[in-house]
This record gives sequence, C-alpha cells and structure tokens, in this order.
Amino acid sequence: MMRMQNLGGRRKESLIYFSTFFLLPPSSFILIIILCSMVTLAQAPSLESKVFEIARELRCPVCTSESVGDSSSSVSIEMRNIIQDQLEQGKSKEEILAFFQERYGDWIMLEPPKRGVHLLVWILPIIAALIGISLLVTVLKHWTKKSQAPIEVSEEDLGRVREEMKWQDS
Repeated sequence: MMRMQNLGGRRKESLIYFSTFFLLPPSSFILIIILCSMVTLAQAPSLESKVFEIARELRCPVCTSESVGDSSSSVSIEMRNIIQDQLEQGKSKEEILAFFQERYGDWIMLEPPKRGVHLLVWILPIIAALIGISLLVTVLKHWTKKSQAPIEVSEEDLGRVREEMKWQDS
C-alpha cells in the first residue's frame, strides 16, 4: 500500500484502472452465472406447473373422478411424463389435449367439450335454472296477490272469535 502512495499520479490512475478492469469482469461473470442458474431453476418449476396444469384437465383412466394431475396411479404418472415430453418438444396445450383425445376419446377430458351431445351437459343446467327461477317468480306473484285479497268472514264467525278473545283477556 505504501508503494501505491509513492507512485506518480498517471501511473497510480492506470494501475487503478487496470485492476478495476480485470477485477470487475470475474465478479460480473460470477453474477451472470448465478443469474443464469436462477433463471434455469425458475424455468424448471414453470415446466412442472405447466405439466400439472394440463394434467388437471385430463381424467385418470384408472381412478374414479380424479384428474391425472391429482392421481398417483402409475398410468397417471406415465401420462404426466408424456405431457412433459411433449412440452419439451414445444407442443402447445391444445396439441397435447388433442393427442390424448385422439387416444382415449372425449371421455378423457374432465370438462366435456362444448359440441355435439356434450353441448347438452352445458345447456341443460342453464335451462333448468331459468325454468326454476321463472317458477319461483310465478309462485311468489301468486302468493302476494292472494295475500292482498280481502278475507271474507261471516258475522257469526267474527262474533265467536270476539267472545273467545274476551274470555282469554279475563
């Protein structure tokens, strides 16, 4: 350190520049390596999450009412591996789902496609809800109309009720 102080102004500046120039790139290189590894680690769960996202749309062929993503059967594990392989090959979600539909038919989809006979599965609940709401509105209107109508009571019945009330008050 004493030597650096004794050096001339120009030589001191060039030495600092020289050491900074050669010390900075290795630290930057290490930083770049760390960032690249973090990006690689971040992409791995991204691929896994895409696999499970697609797998949750497919029905497990072995399990009852369980998706491929939720099942632990060997068939589901193999199907998830196929999904991962196809994602690594660059196939889209739609292409992968079409692959399994070709192989297993529309049954493999947890959410039935909105076409053909399966369209009834989507339309019937809406129609049933609309019919139920219209029936409820009709019944409520009828009840409110009936409740507002005057009640006809004979004088004999009114007299009997008044007598009963007098008897209870005493």
